[in-house]
Amino acid sequence: AALMTELQPDVLVMNEVDSCTSRTGNVHQLEAFVSEMPEGWEGQYAPALKPYKGGAYGVAEAWNSNRMKEVGGFNVLLPKGDGSEYRALVVKEYENMVVAGTHLEVRSENMRFVQLGIITDTLTTLYGASGKPVFLCGDFNAYPDSKVIEMAKQNWDLLSVEKTTYPKGDKWEGLGSVPERVDDTPGICIDYIFILKNGVKYELLGSDVGVGFNAGTALTASDHLPVFVDVRF
Repeated sequence: AALMTELQPDVLVMNEVDSCTSRTGNVHQLEAFVSEMPEGWEGQYAPALKPYKGGAYGVAEAWNSNRMKEVGGFNVLLPKGDGSEYRALVVKEYENMVVAGTHLEVRSENMRFVQLGIITDTLTTLYGASGKPVFLCGDFNAYPDSKVIEMAKQNWDLLSVEKTTYPKGDKWEGLGSVPERVDDTPGICIDYIFILKNGVKYELLGSDVGVGFNAGTALTASDHLPVFVDVRF
């Protein structure tokens, strides 16, 4: 929370969030995170596995209600198929944009395709003609040159930089080749931020992967590094 406060984001998407599981001390991690952020932050949780170790496991979105006016939101449970586990999509609509977060299947390339297809169809159907920018963030478990990212780029523009986001990773089938590294940390790029190709004009002001902060280092705060974009629309 201290690191993210330094970034001063309007919206955050988080993966691998536990809710009241035994392995994380029965704490609802999203609620705990929001409580550590500045006043005005709220959150929405999307469980993918429930029950799981006495609670749930999934993805989450948090936003600064002082800057963002929410007008709706929902969750989608993504199929497991021949993959390792069910996944989830969290969607939040704000007055001036839509932000969605997900965590795609890790072992099965086929299910990454299936899950991405469901996500794209859902968001295009609901918001393709909305006149709002639609952002999709998360862990895609795919390298920048993979077929899954190639598929994503048919309907989405990639906003985030292609730098290392996961310092230690297993090379599952269909991920692609290893991209640029951050500092001297070995790793892979599997976390992205996209914007839907729905005709909305925007300007990408900047993007990077956060490593060093005044409050500490992201290398020890999480096994993934935070990806951020600054967009004007």
